[in-house]
Amino acid sequence: MRSQNHPAIAARQKSANENLIFKYLDGQKLLSAWNDAKMGVVICDRRLRYKALNRGVAEIHNMSIDEHLNRPIHMVLGSMANQVVPFWETVFSTGRPLPYAHICGKLPKRPRPGRWIENLFPLTDNRGRIKQVGCFVIELPTKMFSEPPCPVRYVEAAAGRPNSLPLSPREKEVVGLLAQGKSNKEISSVLSISVRTVETHRARIMRKLGTDSLVHLVYYAIHNRLVSFPE
Repeated sequence: MRSQNHPAIAARQKSANENLIFKYLDGQKLLSAWNDAKMGVVICDRRLRYKALNRGVAEIHNMSIDEHLNRPIHMVLGSMANQVVPFWETVFSTGRPLPYAHICGKLPKRPRPGRWIENLFPLTDNRGRIKQVGCFVIELPTKMFSEPPCPVRYVEAAAGRPNSLPLSPREKEVVGLLAQGKSNKEISSVLSISVRTVETHRARIMRKLGTDSLVHLVYYAIHNRLVSFPE
């Protein structure tokens, strides 16, 4: 019998999972935003076993959080692990973040292929040793792309299309705050503007970027360094 089926043990695992995530997301509200937008965060150890993840990753993989914990990547991703593992190994070996890794393929428990952007970063202990690697995952809406190949072309375009309009300094501030998971009301408080003004900025930003997707907006913020992630 698997020990994680015991209620007390499962509760401790869940608590440890949440504490590990928030250790590296201190003071940020990104977790709730990812949960709502098919984006996620996952942390793996040196043996590439899942040590922590949020609901977004669990939904992407169509598995519960408990089904991930302490399992190696290849048991969850199947053949897609062949694409993913080299990225994780690179971060462990170099100690440097690896942004904008493009992944496409079919997960074992999903009926159709999907496409994702992964932003990986090392996590060190108090002696500076890399003990784990974290990853921010954004699932890209399939309807936004033509069929294969993998959406490298889209990723390049999303960073700043030649025919897209540049964002103003204020709009960049709004994008950065939205990417942190802040609500319109919270943004209005931070920037000392009305909620209606925030809504106007948000609508204008979406028009300029040519999207109505929060996923696209957050990717734009990541690519253009409008939001900072722990490294």
